[in-house]
Amino acid sequence: MEVVLAGDIIGSQKNQPIAYLKTIEEVLKRYSSPNRFLIYRGDSFLAWMDRPELALDCVIELKAALKRTALLEVRIAIGLGSVTMIDNDIAKSTGTALTKSEELQDILKSKKQEIMIDSGRHLDVYMNSLLKMALLFMNEWTENAAATVYEMFKTPHITQAELGKKLGVQQATASRRLNRAHWQETQEVLSVFKHYYKDGSDGSID
Repeated sequence: MEVVLAGDIIGSQKNQPIAYLKTIEEVLKRYSSPNRFLIYRGDSFLAWMDRPELALDCVIELKAALKRTALLEVRIAIGLGSVTMIDNDIAKSTGTALTKSEELQDILKSKKQEIMIDSGRHLDVYMNSLLKMALLFMNEWTENAAATVYEMFKTPHITQAELGKKLGVQQATASRRLNRAHWQETQEVLSVFKHYYKDGSDGSID
């Protein structure tokens, strides 16, 4: 089971590409298989990952990274399935993960939901409902909240004192920002995703 992310920037016409292209590339490089992501049309991207359990980490980190400087929003479809790589080029490749992510990307606008998943299992209904609820607070992240969440993804074992130093604020301020960003709830959503999407062998809820 592999993952393909298909995404695009919301309202990219109102922002200069320099505001988001470097950010997208930096995050995708950390999660995607080497040289197997593509940024095209200036505001859209495809990325192949071979670790399904990290797909949502990548998606939420990317969301936080874009909101921390320009308050940009991103729409991302997560497709799980197979990938047949051709010429080491994701744009030429085929497979169910690609098909699912691209088809789901077309649905996101009508659903008015920025993050959804399609693995072809009944579990997706529950996960997409959870994501819809999580987006209620993630879409409200301020630049400070998004920057705080982004640092937690980059250095997950950082202490709050160290986080404060990185952000240039007191530890208490860093702690308040984490609470306002609903970092604990974000971790819980990620934990659910990791548990049920770590592979594609079982779609049951136990």
